[in-house]
Amino acid sequence: MVTPFEIGILAVAVIGFVIPAWLAVLTYMKVAGKPQTAEPNKRYFAYAELLKSLHAQLDLKTRTVRNGPLFAATVRELANYPEYRNLSVLFLEEITVTGTKKFDNVVRAELKTVEADLLEADSV
Repeated sequence: MVTPFEIGILAVAVIGFVIPAWLAVLTYMKVAGKPQTAEPNKRYFAYAELLKSLHAQLDLKTRTVRNGPLFAATVRELANYPEYRNLSVLFLEEITVTGTKKFDNVVRAELKTVEADLLEADSV
């Protein structure tokens, strides 16, 4: 037989712990299900920073790349912005790599690959 004290303990446990826990779970599921509203110009500013980074890595006096691996990785990031593919292709066409060192070849290959991918994505 259940005593009134035991019933009181069960009531306190259910009202104090179980119901708030389920309310918290349901509230979290409702909030997590809502689409995230992103800042509308966030991708534009990220793309602009990428172009600034590429421009900063070019030495305009000697027309050389200051850091080959970083430059190649940054060029590869241009493919993540297909909405700006026309600007990216124009930018990449203006870059000329004339060296014969290992990283010059890497940068040259990366320029060709990214430009081809952007042009291919444009035709699709």
